[in-house]
Amino acid sequence: MLFLDSLIERQIQEAQQQVQFDNLPGAGKPLVLDDDSQVPENLRMSYRILKMSGFLPEPLQLRQEAMTLQNLLDKATDADERSTYHAQLEFIKMKISQTGSSTRFLDDVAYGEEVRGKLLGKDDL
Repeated sequence: MLFLDSLIERQIQEAQQQVQFDNLPGAGKPLVLDDDSQVPENLRMSYRILKMSGFLPEPLQLRQEAMTLQNLLDKATDADERSTYHAQLEFIKMKISQTGSSTRFLDDVAYGEEVRGKLLGKDDL
């Protein structure tokens, strides 16, 4: 493996000297890295493969659904619509709890929106 590492490193250095990396898309912009620190190390590669294929593990899919419903609930103005979103969100929260996960992330999102509203001078958020 050391031979392969040194070969790759040499090719990278040669490409840098030939200025082949200067005009790449995204040059000078920060990398967008996925935070998978909460995923057990032995599952990370599987999760990445699923994600690149367009699939999410059920706990992450439930989390995404809950956040979408929370956003819809926050923006809904009609009472029937709010009631429907609220019932759907409570059902998703129950499913998340059954997987052993916490729904605290929804509280954190709401709190963040409230703080953002206060900072922007919008007290009615």
